[in-house]
Amino acid sequence: MKTKKNVLKKLIVLIALIGFVFNQTHAQMLQLENENSLLTVFGSSNLHGWKVDAKTQNGLISFNSLESCQIESLSVAVLTESLEGAKPGITKTAALALKSNEYKSILFTLLEVKSITDKGNGVFELETIGDLVIAGTKKTVPLNFDVKINDESVSLKGKVKLKLTEFNIAPPTGMLGVVKAKDEIFLKFETNFI
Repeated sequence: MKTKKNVLKKLIVLIALIGFVFNQTHAQMLQLENENSLLTVFGSSNLHGWKVDAKTQNGLISFNSLESCQIESLSVAVLTESLEGAKPGITKTAALALKSNEYKSILFTLLEVKSITDKGNGVFELETIGDLVIAGTKKTVPLNFDVKINDESVSLKGKVKLKLTEFNIAPPTGMLGVVKAKDEIFLKFETNFI
């Protein structure tokens, strides 16, 4: 009787172990390639437009099925202090507005893929929602982007409009209040994973 119980226990453990290994090998994990990824934030003011580029970002994406673009998880972090403008004043203003000394990263975590449209040739159009954390404030946002699947890499390309005030960020001012940034910003990205 004890032998049957031991065999049964070993069988259950073996099945659980095989299931765990299968799940780990089945999901395909890729890492963000910082050198070949772009993220730019565009904005405007009462005098002129402005932009900042992210110099440091990292992240992971995993797929249940790469061929049909079934994303299991996606997370991207942008180092707040790595946002650089064309002029030092823009870089400094962005760092102050985003409280970069306190909040080191801007984070996006995918919550749900609402729809996947196969556009052919390894390109898919996705409608998703995810949590975006900027300056310590988290907001669930819709994010639509295209996914291009190559042999050894995946690229995500998209854009989204946001409002600074939605993240409790006061639109910054400069030159003693003469220059006033507008609330709406536009984020454009092309993120590559390998």
